Amino acid sequence: MIDNNKKLEMYLNTVVNSVFKILPLYEEKNEGIEIYIDSLLFELYGLGEVVAIKHSYEYISLLSTLESVRKVVHKNDSKKIIKREVFKCINIVKNMIGKLSEDEHS
Repeated sequence: MIDNNKKLEMYLNTVVNSVFKILPLYEEKNEGIEIYIDSLLFELYGLGEVVAIKHSYEYISLLSTLESVRKVVHKNDSKKIIKREVFKCINIVKNMIGKLSEDEHS
């Protein structure tokens, strides 16, 4: 188990970038976007095995939202949904980072 909040914060910041990358992939109609999201989900499911966040509501919300994004990414007229949900995921991860930062300073 990773118990160093600073390392987890650094990792979660890379997750923010990874989630954001979904938008340009979507906008350029990249054929590999579903594989990219699958890979990100695979990594995030693994995170629950090495960090004690498996039951946090943010973690559950992040995974469920990304699963849903993966399902609608190839549907027509889903641009608004994709954009909204990607930014929702980014905010979820930033909230997770904020909580880690609070824990570190308390």
